[in-house]
Amino acid sequence: MENVKGLINHDKGNTLKVVLKLLADAGYRVYHKVLNSLDFGVPQMRERIYFVGVKKELVDDYFSYEFPTKYSGATQSLEECLIDSDEKLIFDESLPAYQTFLKYLDNKYNKDKYNIDELLSKEYRVLDTRQSDLRIYEGKTPTLRRGRHGILYVRDGKFRKLSGYEALLLQKFPKKYAEKVRGKISNQKLLQQTGNAMTSSVIEEIAKNLMSAIGEQSMTQKEILINRGSTTAKNGFKNETFVVEEFNNWKESELSQSWLKAMSYNLEEIESVKATKIKGSYKADVQVAINIEIKLKSLIDIQNLQVKLVSNPKGFNQIDKRWLKSYNELWDIPSNVYELLQYFTGEKKPKIDNPRDERRMFANEFSQDEQQLLLNFFNDNKTLIVNDILKGRGKLSAEWMLVILKLKDTETVKWALEPINKVLNHFGNGEVRITPRGSFKIGNITVQRKGGDNGRETANMLQFKINPAELVDKTKKGKN
Repeated sequence: MENVKGLINHDKGNTLKVVLKLLADAGYRVYHKVLNSLDFGVPQMRERIYFVGVKKELVDDYFSYEFPTKYSGATQSLEECLIDSDEKLIFDESLPAYQTFLKYLDNKYNKDKYNIDELLSKEYRVLDTRQSDLRIYEGKTPTLRRGRHGILYVRDGKFRKLSGYEALLLQKFPKKYAEKVRGKISNQKLLQQTGNAMTSSVIEEIAKNLMSAIGEQSMTQKEILINRGSTTAKNGFKNETFVVEEFNNWKESELSQSWLKAMSYNLEEIESVKATKIKGSYKADVQVAINIEIKLKSLIDIQNLQVKLVSNPKGFNQIDKRWLKSYNELWDIPSNVYELLQYFTGEKKPKIDNPRDERRMFANEFSQDEQQLLLNFFNDNKTLIVNDILKGRGKLSAEWMLVILKLKDTETVKWALEPINKVLNHFGNGEVRITPRGSFKIGNITVQRKGGDNGRETANMLQFKINPAELVDKTKKGKN
């Protein structure tokens, strides 16, 4: 929930107290904070108070929520938002409203302070005419509003009116979606709707933190300490079958009991555990069916685990690989981006002279405009991509990730069992960028051409890689 910053002091703070009490009486634990869109990747000054409410019966006494302080994705500049080419947006002496603007500059608040030539002297200077006195901004815009759309800016030495399309970009709506409504909704209505909307990047970061908090909410402080551990295994941990066998032997297996506790189960309430290996291309490698008897009621709880077996704490592990056409079905990749990714994977041969690899192009071999196009795609679809490659979709999507680290020539095994929302937050957190080696990075996820396969066609697939051992020791960072 969101409202204007003034709600904090309205009626000397009494209004806010009433709102919080009503939400608490309705059964919610509520957190609130003022956030500014300027800190979340857009050049718009927009301070709003945000509320996050969670039903009390869904969380325990250890649940807590912290608001984000900044945006983890790419920041948009003012120049990247003010890009509408419609000539009808030019604001000059040919329009009757321009004469009103000149009179406005001559009112008692603005008289003798400004002249037209000076105002037009700097590109992308923003003018706010919505108050009696003219207000000028550099590198950012004032708060967009539902009404009173009096924002002008300078481009190519001319005044231009802010368009609804540009307002959508200032609210961090993905460009491809802004394009879909462009021309289909009147500029006036689009400005109204956008001014009344919430900045999407702020909501994205709030949601990420909420997902992470919910992922941890059912763990007591004692249980949080046991979602990692170590043990000795001479012959175990060779494959997922070992994990299945450990779960099915849960009454005798201390290791399995540790995993069940990490998943917030009370061992005394468990009647039986049945684990099966899932066949097919799913994110969950092991499905654990746990029959819990609580008082007089019996219920079956299904938990899907994704298992990663690691022997090198610094090694990267493939998390997903497919043909581009398969990813296109998931993400509706724009045709110009799709073609660039074909060069990147090697489906198409390099289009440049003297490429580093005659089979494909590296990301840093594309032109600056092409690199930005690719980065914008990954950034605009970051949440969707990270969810699809780490969690998956449907009833067999992963709910937990179990990482087992067994170093070579040792019998010591370390493990980490984390809820998938926490995994999403860990690996997806960070900017989208191109590495010095010419791959892409989405947070802590590497995006590259599969390669290898003895030159077979499957080398041209797109793959995503992570270092699962980071969950075992979170002080480690992925390499570029």
